[in-house]
Amino acid sequence: MRIICFVIPLLLPALAVGQSVVIDGRFADWDSIAVARTDPTGDGGTSGIDFTNLQIAHDDARVYIHFDTGAEILLQENNPLRLYVDTDGLVSTGQQIHGMSAELTWSFGGREGQVRYDFNLFTVNHAAIGLVPSPTMTSSACELSIERGTRVAGQQLFSGDSIHVMLVVGESGGDRIPDLNGGTAYRLDIPGIHPPQPLSLQPPVSGAARLLTWNTLQDGLIDQSRQDAFRRILTAVHPDIMCFQECFDATAGQVLLFVRSVLDPPEGRSWRTLKLDQGNVLITHFDIEDSWLVQSGYRESASLLRSPAGKPVLLINAHFRCCEADAERQQEADGVIAFLRDAKSFDGRLTLAKGTPMMLVGDLNLVGDRRQYETLITGDIADNARYGPDIAPDWAGGEWTDFVSRHPVSPLTFTWRNPRSSYAPARLDYILYTRSTMEIVADIIVRTDDMSAVALARLGLQSDDCDVASDHFPRFVDFVWKETSPVREAALSAFGIAAVFPQPARDVLHVDVRATSRDIRLTMHDLLGREVRRVERTAGMHPSRMTLDIRGLQSGLYLLRATDGIDTVERTAVLL
Repeated sequence: MRIICFVIPLLLPALAVGQSVVIDGRFADWDSIAVARTDPTGDGGTSGIDFTNLQIAHDDARVYIHFDTGAEILLQENNPLRLYVDTDGLVSTGQQIHGMSAELTWSFGGREGQVRYDFNLFTVNHAAIGLVPSPTMTSSACELSIERGTRVAGQQLFSGDSIHVMLVVGESGGDRIPDLNGGTAYRLDIPGIHPPQPLSLQPPVSGAARLLTWNTLQDGLIDQSRQDAFRRILTAVHPDIMCFQECFDATAGQVLLFVRSVLDPPEGRSWRTLKLDQGNVLITHFDIEDSWLVQSGYRESASLLRSPAGKPVLLINAHFRCCEADAERQQEADGVIAFLRDAKSFDGRLTLAKGTPMMLVGDLNLVGDRRQYETLITGDIADNARYGPDIAPDWAGGEWTDFVSRHPVSPLTFTWRNPRSSYAPARLDYILYTRSTMEIVADIIVRTDDMSAVALARLGLQSDDCDVASDHFPRFVDFVWKETSPVREAALSAFGIAAVFPQPARDVLHVDVRATSRDIRLTMHDLLGREVRRVERTAGMHPSRMTLDIRGLQSGLYLLRATDGIDTVERTAVLL
């Protein structure tokens, strides 16, 4: 009976040749891959996991597996799911279990595996076998890849022309696929899928703005032992907007000085910076027209930027709580959507011109309940009593678009990797945007050890630069505005602060105030609310620019308040 189970699948076509699979937590690319095994529903036992389909694919470098679980699970936490793979096609060299001889056993919930060669048993982690699972959040479908070139204890793991695969829930009583002993057979000696086309790091697309987001791992930008790696990567990417996370002790001024030592801004421009929360730093040569802390106690900072061509974008630089902090991450997601609702209203902390492009970027740490992701994408707030009614993030009433990038050569999308951690590589760093108002025309996850020697030499990079710099990979997008965002004439003519510059400022700070027929008083306040500077302008006086002498003030964040006796407006400013 076992021979029949092995032979019949080997005679079947394995997949649709010419397709490609990207490990990104989305599964539409599996639609063209043949189903290797189906499993009846209702036989899952008490675990809640009830397999329905198993798919397998391969290329020259990797084996890919996709399966449905029938219930949402967190693949790398708190589940009894095990993967068994006979990697050499021999019946006597691996662990004898469920009628198969498995060289590789992997416990998803335990985040640990074993490789058995005859009587030799080796414990392995994800890095030892090149395992990349996805997604990082709860899901009822999962996918993974394993490197075919893996060597454990000096021996090739995948050494045969075929493999046999089985997924099992627990040691006994749970579901498994296939139900019959022997596993699902799959051939590696036939043509496989094609890997996706390689990507290369090119100069920015003409007319586009290049935005980079990067978790710098514990103040990496001011760590002298890592600065050379950061310097080479930033030089190669040369972004217009830089969103850094984990600048916990690094000040905005320190980050700015480092960037200035690495990159020249476009002619006639200067680098500006902003740090409002406990770890996120913005560097850009765009004008920073205004900025807001999205919600107190969290690492979420928003800025209204304007390009040299006068085009606006609302940018949120965020670093959500990690690990088991599901409740806090949900509050962070709810708070972002509430902030967007405020931005679209006419009487909130800010009022955007309709159609202003909006982006949320950063390390979102979506490693738990999928509900947090759904809140961000759809605008469905979990705690309406605290954060108010739901609102669709995009201006067109649709969802925010989650833009997924991949590595230069590999069909992988993870942005975090730590070979010493029990957790496998994961897609943690996100770029969400309003697709109705902007378009992304180029992108890449910069992973230097995935680049060819020719590409590295052309860009002045070293293969280990990314690993030296941080445990997160930098990623960037080139975006363009679909059309000039409409600006309400009333907003242009109404009293308000049009611009604050330079940012950060030293010695003097210039504030452009929109025209009004009344006297204007501009005051500056520290974070304790104390007035530290004041300047006034009599009605009818021109120009609209008001200048504050800020010499002698300590570096940090200050509040600007302008009033014409009827209306009062506020903006923030950063002093060096």
